[in-house]
Parts: sequence; structure tokens; C-alpha cells
Amino acid sequence: MTCIVKTIFFILSLGYVSQGFSQNVTVTAKLDTNAMLIGDHIGLTISFTGPAKTQVLWPFIPDTILKNIQVIGRGKIDTTYTPDKLTATYKQFFNLTCFDTGFYNIPSISFGYRNLPDTNQMMTLSDPMMLAVHTMPVDTTKSIKPIKGPMKIPISFREMLPWILIGIGVVAVVFTLIWYLRKRKKNEPIFRLKSKVVLLPHERALQELEKLRIKKLWQGGKIKEYYTELTDILRIYIETRFIVPAMEQTSSEIMDSLVAKNEIQKDPLNKLNQVLIAADMVKFAKSKPLPRENEQSLELGIEFVNLTVVAGNNIEQQTNE
Repeated sequence: MTCIVKTIFFILSLGYVSQGFSQNVTVTAKLDTNAMLIGDHIGLTISFTGPAKTQVLWPFIPDTILKNIQVIGRGKIDTTYTPDKLTATYKQFFNLTCFDTGFYNIPSISFGYRNLPDTNQMMTLSDPMMLAVHTMPVDTTKSIKPIKGPMKIPISFREMLPWILIGIGVVAVVFTLIWYLRKRKKNEPIFRLKSKVVLLPHERALQELEKLRIKKLWQGGKIKEYYTELTDILRIYIETRFIVPAMEQTSSEIMDSLVAKNEIQKDPLNKLNQVLIAADMVKFAKSKPLPRENEQSLELGIEFVNLTVVAGNNIEQQTNE
């Protein structure tokens, strides 16, 4: 008898504890409105409020409620806390629609939860909800009007862009075809290559000597480089102008070859010889000419080229013939 009394007391105490815990929990399920037009959308918000340490077993809402109410959108479960962090509220939003008229009694939604560290699962229910779905009222005294046709939406630039590009492409193809047929009819080349300007030996030499002047090598202390480049320009000119292998010869050999040609007067030869001697003194004897001597060497080289231009023009005339 004593055991039975203890068992009854234990069960009653559990019920009291569970009831005490459930009193600290609040659940709600609320529709935005209790009446809607067929096919319209309404919102359903469910919430659970209880101790922050409570483990909530969130209810599952199916895609279809009562076979006619459909869930077309689900929000995330939002959590908020009171300032003292002792109470938490969980909410979730659902978007509903219905395509059948009538009155619907949406049943209560069951929430499960555990008050940790207690592992016993407890249940609580929200209040049931009523929803009325109706159609637009029809005035039967008026005549039936025809169904309106689709609305015309202006064409956007993005929709027109592919057609614009196709049109530009067609015009380009037609233009290219006409241009090609005209060229072919006149027996003209499809592409005209720009003719390359060929400089005469003296023109090239004078151009390179002017570039050497602009570089100002000897002014920067590069005297050996200055004379090396100066004599190279003159050697290339002599090779192309007089057909003498000046790049492979010494200064004295160059002079002997030009004298043997018997095409240059004494004055130009003397000017060339002065430049070659000055260059050899710098390159081999490590001589350091005065600034005026450096300028004079370049001027002598230019005078040598200018004094031999007449023969170069004769070569151009013979080539054209």
C-alpha cells in the first residue's frame, strides 16, 4: 500500500513539474487575415517563446494544408532574445494561397520542446484558425463583357540589341561583297600594300649622322662609343655607295681602296681620312680629343657624304633605267 501511494505521488509531481514548465512556454499561430480572395496570398506566422535554454522541436508544415491550402513560400526561423538573455522567441513566416472557395478550419500546430537538462519531451498546441476563401461578387444584372486581351509591353533595348547586331552584320556582309566584286571587275588588288620608302646611301648616312648628333655621346663622356658609331656609319655608306668592303678593312685599307676606285676627289678623301685617324687615336691610343675636335669629326663626316652625293644620284638614275 505504501508503494502505491509513493508511485501516485511521483506521477502527480511529474505532472505538476510539466505543467509548471509549460506555463513558461507560449506558442502562437496567426494568419494575416481570416478572409481572402481565391488565388490571393496570405501570411501565416508561427512562434514559440520560452526559456533560452529550452530545446525546441520545430513543427513541420507540409506543402499542402487540408488538401486545398498550399504553402508557396517559407521563411527562415528567426530568433530574438530578451535583454536579460533568459527568454528566447522563435518565429517563422509562411506564404499561403488557396484556389478553392469555402471555409477552412486550420487545426492547431503542435510544438515539442525539452527544458534542458531535463530530457523529457513535452508538447503544446497553438489555437486553431479559421480561413474563409471567397470569389469576387458577380453582378448578374449587367451583361457579360469580353475577356481583355494581353497587355502590350514596350520592347526593351536588350530585346532589340540582338536584332540590331544582326542587321549591322548583314549590312557589313553586303558592303564587303559589293566592294569585292568591284575590285574584281576592275582587276584591282584586294589589299594595297604600302610601298616601303628606300633611302639612298647618302640619305641613310645623313639620317644616321643626325641621330648620332642628337645622342650627345661624347658630351656624356662616351667618346669611344661616339667615334665607333661615327666610323660605322661612314663605313656602311662607303660599302653601299662605292661597293668597298669597308666594314672588314682597316682605315688605311679603306683609303687605299677608295683611291684605287678613282671616283672621289682629293678634298673629300682628306676629310674622310681626318675622321678615320681621329677615331683610331681614340680607340687604340686612348686619345682624348678636345670638344671642338669631336664636333669637327662629325662635321667632316657630313661633308664627306655631301661631297659624294652627285655620284650617288647617278647610281639612282641608272637603277631606274
